Amino acid sequence: MASIREVAKRAGVAACTVSRVMNGTASVAPETRKKIEYAMRELDYIPNELARGMFRQRAGIVAMLVPSIRHPFFASLADCIENQLFFRGYKLMLCSTSGETEREREYLGFLKSNIVDGIIMAVSSLDREEYAALEKPVVMLDYYVNDSIPLVTADHRMGGKLAAEEFIRNGCRLVLHLCDEEKADRVVSFESHLELERILGEHGIESRRISISWNSPDMEVYTEEARRLLREYPEADGVMAADMVAAAFVNAALESGKKVPGNSVLWHLTELMRLI
Repeated sequence: MASIREVAKRAGVAACTVSRVMNGTASVAPETRKKIEYAMRELDYIPNELARGMFRQRAGIVAMLVPSIRHPFFASLADCIENQLFFRGYKLMLCSTSGETEREREYLGFLKSNIVDGIIMAVSSLDREEYAALEKPVVMLDYYVNDSIPLVTADHRMGGKLAAEEFIRNGCRLVLHLCDEEKADRVVSFESHLELERILGEHGIESRRISISWNSPDMEVYTEEARRLLREYPEADGVMAADMVAAAFVNAALESGKKVPGNSVLWHLTELMRLI
């Protein structure tokens, strides 16, 4: 592979002039720039992006940590973020933690010691202090750390309110709502479950909070859990759950002979998936 010195020799200029063209750090005469660009194409020169990043203190790379790249939500989210970064001159480095705390910690240690321009955190297994200690720009998804770190979230209380109103409108008497209780004090989305419980309680409707990790990409695991819950709570006539878990309830209910949309759980579930 050609070096910057070989490009400079071919163009008849100094190596520092080639560097200025690549980094845009100073003006170069148009004719000289053309010579350098022609020499780069002729030699098939590939700039060392890492070295350029160290020189400019900008890597042009943003890292994103997700629980699993197999999960449809995080795969779609990463795809959208990658497109937006690309249009702004950045590349995306995607890191999958498999929902493991130590793997997340190792990735953060790696990113601390390597050049990335920022980190998007779609995971939240660590204590707030560890995220606050990061010395790079960080954006948290659905997990509040402190007022200095930007948070991207939704109006989860409104989501819980909309869900409760849907269950009330359809005369539900027992609502199952599935969430990851281990992260109740970490993720902002847990507010939707608290709001759901509050409003249903005010209307005399029973609700059961059931803990499940929704970051898993294993549909069969979700479907088996849905089968178990439908057997355990045959009187349940409403379900609130995240995307893949909700879809698993649809599958399990179809297996048991319920229609979609139709009776019991399924009508309310499909309507809720439409609303939230």
